[in-house]
Amino acid sequence: MTTDSMSTSGQISEAGRIEEAAIDRAKESLGDVRRASREFVRHGADAVRESAQHAEHLARARAGDVEEAVHQGIRRAEDSANRLVQRTADYVQEQPLKALMIATATGALIAIAAGLVSRR
Repeated sequence: MTTDSMSTSGQISEAGRIEEAAIDRAKESLGDVRRASREFVRHGADAVRESAQHAEHLARARAGDVEEAVHQGIRRAEDSANRLVQRTADYVQEQPLKALMIATATGALIAIAAGLVSRR
């Protein structure tokens, strides 16, 4: 072999090693990108899961607030109705004749209204 053929052969071998090293670096880089992508997706999924849990917690808290407000409204309505019943009972005891006349007049008005509605 001549010096030129050895150097050409050496250059080809060197080019092959450089090519293999470049391919190895590209494979490593691709592996790094894959790992980074998986990690990014994992963190994104964790963030979405945490956001969903936080939203659920807020919704449950709001539902509890609404439920408590409804219960308070019911209690106030019951209290008002009980006071009205008590005041009516007190009035009937204090003014039985007036209460009877009011009840009779109210009944007559209801009967007249029912009669007018049934004629239509």
